Amino acid sequence: MNRLLLMICGMLIVTNVFAQGGGNMGQGMGMKYDPTTEVTLSGKVTEIIKVPHGGRGEGIHLTFQAENETFTIMLGPSFYIDKQTVKIAKDDMITIVGSKVGNIIVAREVTKDGQKLTLRTTTGAPLWGRGGGGRPGKGRRR
Repeated sequence: MNRLLLMICGMLIVTNVFAQGGGNMGQGMGMKYDPTTEVTLSGKVTEIIKVPHGGRGEGIHLTFQAENETFTIMLGPSFYIDKQTVKIAKDDMITIVGSKVGNIIVAREVTKDGQKLTLRTTTGAPLWGRGGGGRPGKGRRR
């Protein structure tokens, strides 16, 4: 019951932020990436969620358990995530680097089995957008 309530609250927050931010998928559905709130967490993927973006495809979010806390991880648009070589699945143990706001983390980098999936620059610009300089399907390595 607590997990369901947490997921519902997280989705309501994400939906509200999306509405306020004008649906800017390039900045985590309206959430601005703030390097001053960056955290690094290790844990387990408990769920993968595809969130529709009103005719603009869908975003990939994770439910992530780190120690005794559950987070919603915002990865990025499916058209970008699906073309990367690092694949994230339910029950994977991963490390997330991202901007934390409450129980939501806008991911900049995900590490799985020593392989890095880089989603944003160190300043938070998405690699799938014009501002990040990345091209879909060409994941960057650091």
